[in-house]
Amino acid sequence: MKKVLFKYFVFPSLFIISCGGGGDGGSDDIITPPVQTVDPPSAATLTSPANNKVCEEGTSVNDSQSSVNFQWTAGNNTDSYDLRITNLNSNQVIHQTNITSTNKAVTLNKGTPYSWKITSKKNGAAETVGSSTWKFYLSGDGISNYPPYPSTLISPSSGNVFSTSTTSVELSWEGSHPENSSLTYDLFIDTTDGLQDPISSNQNLSIKSKSVLVNSGNSYYWRVKAKDINNNSSYSTIHSFRVE
Repeated sequence: MKKVLFKYFVFPSLFIISCGGGGDGGSDDIITPPVQTVDPPSAATLTSPANNKVCEEGTSVNDSQSSVNFQWTAGNNTDSYDLRITNLNSNQVIHQTNITSTNKAVTLNKGTPYSWKITSKKNGAAETVGSSTWKFYLSGDGISNYPPYPSTLISPSSGNVFSTSTTSVELSWEGSHPENSSLTYDLFIDTTDGLQDPISSNQNLSIKSKSVLVNSGNSYYWRVKAKDINNNSSYSTIHSFRVE
């Protein structure tokens, strides 16, 4: 018997992979959306209580407090307002925020001086805008002559540090009276607490600034007492500065 031999031949398969080309070699464009900007608001105009009003009565709540209705004219492009009220005797601040109307009633202490301002806000805008600042005296029972507004200390700013070569510092302040009475001032300055009696040359000043001598290595505390012709008086807050 003849043997039949089978031979197997294996041919490798040929795979041709075609890579797409034919492009222009450029990269895809990245489209940046336009930045959305929000216009800032404009300042509100204060209307009531009037600036430097002597006898703002408000609506009596009890023997010691009255409700005062703060009012202002809307600023353009504004969604809400913040009301800041400062007790000028204690420097305590009352905040009323996110007010959507143009008035706000707040209960305050009678016989007390206050300042107030409005900050305008726009949704989506980081910038806010403040109004001017007005002052008034909330009427108190039995008050016939109102004292001066507490003086505002202008310069130097509290916490300021002067170089070791500094030998004198110019102190300045502002004072006003609700009835426009003339004022004199006592300047308190010391290295303890700002409460020590002023020297005679710092009493009954008719000016609103004075240069004082200072020494290196000391911290100084100062305040101003304002006095009117009826001997009514008020005190500013206490500021401090240091000479290195």
